Amino acid sequence: MDSADMHGRLINVPGRQLFAVEQGDGSPVLFLHGIPTYSYLWRDLLPVVALNHRAIAVDLSGFGRSEKRPGWDYSVAAQADAVRSLLRQLDIERVALVAHDLGALVAVELLAREPELCSHLVLLNTSLRPAAWSGGLSPLSILRLPPAGGLALALSRRWMLKRAMALYVDRRDRLTDVVLDRYWWPFDHGFKGTLLNLSRHRFAAPDDFERWRDTLQRLTIPALIVWGADDPTFRLAEMHDLAALLPHARVQPITNANHFLQEDKPQAVARLINAFLAGLD
Repeated sequence: MDSADMHGRLINVPGRQLFAVEQGDGSPVLFLHGIPTYSYLWRDLLPVVALNHRAIAVDLSGFGRSEKRPGWDYSVAAQADAVRSLLRQLDIERVALVAHDLGALVAVELLAREPELCSHLVLLNTSLRPAAWSGGLSPLSILRLPPAGGLALALSRRWMLKRAMALYVDRRDRLTDVVLDRYWWPFDHGFKGTLLNLSRHRFAAPDDFERWRDTLQRLTIPALIVWGADDPTFRLAEMHDLAALLPHARVQPITNANHFLQEDKPQAVARLINAFLAGLD
């Protein structure tokens, strides 16, 4: 797989390179993925949103096709620094943010720093409660047990990723060999080091979560919460928690959709986003 195959490009930001896929023209919409995915997660949504907007999906630092190096800071704060620099490189002054999982934390960090940066906010299957990132079925939990984490990653294989993703996708027919090859590709190109880094270094402090919650409570821009109702990690209780922080937001749970609702119901999610951005919700 090469950059041309992904229809994107590497963009220089201070100290590193980020890979971004861009389609369409109009007001900009930035898509932020989570763990362990990358911009490929949004492949079926981008063309729909790009009918009316400049749709951009970025690989967070250390993920996907973006540059990766041992010892780099992959905290939410560092990711927000890199994404903000990317927006400057793309000459974007104001943007709609569509963010999933860890990417949602990056989005809210950007909002906390510069509320005027964001025109609309869409949050998908995430949590602003620290406990949700450390317990239960969290994919990082086993990696927090040195040396188990390093050994687990060293021994990880593509079939293991398939089994893990199957817990978070209702439409398992979507996990074809081609799709799994794409999701596995970063693991063979440095992403295992990023995962181990995330597991052993705190990517956010409890005070950060409190600050982010306060940011959402003060938010006045249009907001949409879209949720895969079958998510075993970020359950509907997390959706209701976000809804309480954003009482003016539209909240849309989606049945027969899991954590990776972009795989389960891509067209439905894309239509919801387009209607929301058009003010038709």
